[in-house]
Order: sequence, then C-alpha cells, then structure tokens
Amino acid sequence: MERLKHSITLFGFGMSYLAGKMTLEDILRKVRDIGADGIEIVAPQMVPGHPNPSDDWIARFKDLCRKYSLNPVCYSIYVDSGKHKGRFLTEEERFAETIHEMETAKRMGFQIVRSQDALLPATMEKLLPYVEELELHLAIELHSPWYPACPLFMEYYNMFERHNSDALGVVMDFSAFTSGAQETVFHLIPDELCHKDILNRINRLYCSTEIPEEELEQMILDMGGDELDVDLARKKLWSAKPGMKMGGVYYRTKPDYDGFRRLLKYSKYMHGKFYYCNEDLECIDIDYPGFVRIMKEEGYSGYIASEYEDGIHAPDILEEDQIRRHIKMLDKLWAES
Repeated sequence: MERLKHSITLFGFGMSYLAGKMTLEDILRKVRDIGADGIEIVAPQMVPGHPNPSDDWIARFKDLCRKYSLNPVCYSIYVDSGKHKGRFLTEEERFAETIHEMETAKRMGFQIVRSQDALLPATMEKLLPYVEELELHLAIELHSPWYPACPLFMEYYNMFERHNSDALGVVMDFSAFTSGAQETVFHLIPDELCHKDILNRINRLYCSTEIPEEELEQMILDMGGDELDVDLARKKLWSAKPGMKMGGVYYRTKPDYDGFRRLLKYSKYMHGKFYYCNEDLECIDIDYPGFVRIMKEEGYSGYIASEYEDGIHAPDILEEDQIRRHIKMLDKLWAES
C-alpha cells in the first residue's frame, strides 16, 4: 500500500459536540477539511434515538456523507450489560442487540461494526452467519487494560484462526500499547507548584528506559526538584501498572509488539489512540514508529483512525490541531518505514 488509509473517529470531537459547540455536520465538514478518507461514529454518542434512529435521520446522515465525500467505515457499539437493574444481559440479549446494531449499521452504509469485550468470544462466534449474510465485518476492540497475549484475547484469536473468516476480526486500540504518561499530564498544574521542566524530562526517561522508579525519584531531587515533584511523579507518571482494571495502563518499553503483529491479519481497522502529539510530530507515550514499521512490514491495508482523547488534561488544546498533527505523523512514519 503506497499510503495509509486515514479515518477519523468523531469521538475525537466529542467534547465540542457534547458542549454544543459543534453539530454533527460541523464535525463532518471539519473531518473533510482535515483530509480523512473515512469516518467512525460512536453510535450511543452521536446517533439520535439510538438504538433506533429514524429513517429520516439515517437519510440525512447518508446525505451528509455524500455532501462531504466521506466514507462511513466503522460503526462503534457497546454491549450495555448493565442496562437492567440487578442483572446483566443474557447471552440471548447480547446476541439479539448486536444483530440489531449490525442491521442499523448496514442501513447507514457502514462496512465495519466495532463491539467490545462484553461480546464474549463464544457469542461472537455464533454471530458469524449473520455477519456474513449482512456482508459486514464484526470486530472486537482490544483496549487497555487488555493486551494481545492476555487469556481473553487469545481466546478471540484462536476463534479467528478456527474460522479464518473475513467477517470477524479485531480493532486494536493503541491504549493497549502505551509506554508511559502523555506529555500533557502536568498541563493543568500551575507552573509555580512544581518544576515542570524536570518532570517532563523524567517522563521521557520513564517512557523510553527501564530505569527503576526509585532511581528516577532520586534524579528529580538531583536535578533540583523537591518532594512535591517526587510525589507528582508517583501519582501521575508511574501509578498505573499492568493488571489494573480501570484507567490507562503503562507498559513502559515492553508493549506487546509480537501480539500486535499476530493480530494484524485479522484487522481491517484500528484506533490510533493518542493523548498528545507535539510540534515535532511525536507521541512520547506510544511507540508509533515501531508499530507503523510492523504495519508496513506485514502489508497492512486497512484504516487507522486518529482518535484524540485528552480533553481532561488539556481542555484548551484544539482537537482539530491534534488530529491534523497525528495524521501528518502517521504519513511521515509510513513514508520513512
């Protein structure tokens, strides 16, 4: 493939959308201006009446896609296991709801339906005939804290291997491959409360080396930092560990490259999750150069969606600027790999 196929997940504009600063059409116009090939929509976020949008709304959505020459690529859904008080959804309910979501995605013109791990491997396997009949691709999202070699995703992988069907696959989210905290982690802390230059230098070392945390803490003091800086490093830089169920999980210099390579043949779409792309076109917390190199070596021909997700740490940074940088970074890395 001469160039990457770019998608933009509209979720990246979620803060502006939810605040009423942008309409769906505003976002689609912006996506076209940025230069994406396709789009992803998170159905519960931006589909009015979900899970039962009206025919009029679907017609309007398809008109907007034609108006801005955008390819509806990925329709993202959840299995809302906790929707009933006092019990989880049964397998029959998860099965039926996923079929309904896939039928809606087909009506809207999408090619890929992304679900999450509440759609267990056994249920996903039973859905295969329905996915093939609808001529869709049903993909499970690999998201932090899961990683390719964990037992659950080995079960998905073995199921993919048994069927080797073009209809089933995985959407790998780069949250599963983070190597540290994003560059904006101290963005909202007042400058006078800490030595940000020191903490940012330590963060880069944490992301790129295996220097023990105790030694990094001593380095903070040796560089002229104080105990507050050490405390901030403990809370912001190395508080999240592999195995945590909630929040970001950092793998430092050892994300699962082999598992990423293994799953690529079952991937038509991936979430290029990122939290900050700096002016040098770097995301210091994710080894994009290494992963793009693997994608090119394996002949990856699917989409990668630029998914910006740092409205909490840096609400004053423009989503649009970050997504533009991320796409430029990916194109640069692809050309250089």
